[in-house]
Amino acid sequence: MALLFGFVYPCENGLMGGCSIAIGQNKAMLKQIIMLVFCCTLAQYIVAEETLVEEKVVADSILESAILESDKTVTIALGEWPPFIGAKLPGFGAISRIVISSFEAQGYQVSIGFFPWKRSFELTRMGDWDATAVWIRNPERARAFVYSDAVMVATQVLFYRKDNPFDWKSLEDLERYIIGGSTGYYHGEIIDQGEKTGVFTLERIPDEAANFKKLLIGRVDLVVANKDVGYYLMNQMFDAEQLSKITHHRKPLETATYHLIIGKKNVRSQELVTTFNLGLAQVRSQLN
Repeated sequence: MALLFGFVYPCENGLMGGCSIAIGQNKAMLKQIIMLVFCCTLAQYIVAEETLVEEKVVADSILESAILESDKTVTIALGEWPPFIGAKLPGFGAISRIVISSFEAQGYQVSIGFFPWKRSFELTRMGDWDATAVWIRNPERARAFVYSDAVMVATQVLFYRKDNPFDWKSLEDLERYIIGGSTGYYHGEIIDQGEKTGVFTLERIPDEAANFKKLLIGRVDLVVANKDVGYYLMNQMFDAEQLSKITHHRKPLETATYHLIIGKKNVRSQELVTTFNLGLAQVRSQLN
């Protein structure tokens, strides 16, 4: 018998020398088997490779769709500012509806979050949230944010008690007053300048409505606020007698435009502000 690759092959005459033909044939057969196995393995590899390519194409397509879908969403951080913006107001308030509709008009999905105004500002500045609305333009903010077209125009005024007569024409007339303001708000150039130079005392608190309670009981001399917001808040809190004790000065502190703002750290800032402006124009054309 002869031993070849671990197999025993019988010889016709039982002698090793007589097995040369059988061994040659077996070698040829083995060579064919090896080639067959190689071809099968190669075919399986090719099929597997094609399958992997097809799967990658499908996966890439799904990923691309997911990216495109995510690019069509926008997150907006808001704060309480009734009657314009509020978590409990219908549609989150009139200004919120305009902001949301402007993005939706351009095919975007909008997610809304309510935070204290200062936190909404910081979340947007850092790019954790896409945008926040609505804000007055000032030089400090312009360094960190991209501004949309004006969403609304509103007037800031000084509220006071009727039993404490008040008049003013310039910043100097506000000297030594204690004025109630809101945390995170820009109340206009006059208030900003007076606060920085110490012409008056500006007491800022997070709860804007509480400023009017402080005014009513004499803990502050004046309150700076948007005129419409001020009267809305007082109507929610005070009875008719209390309301009759407070009024606002006819001279506005500032009439300003309010905007949606997007942090410059956000890689989509220009895209989103362009999209919003287009949607805002579309919404306004439908209202006219």
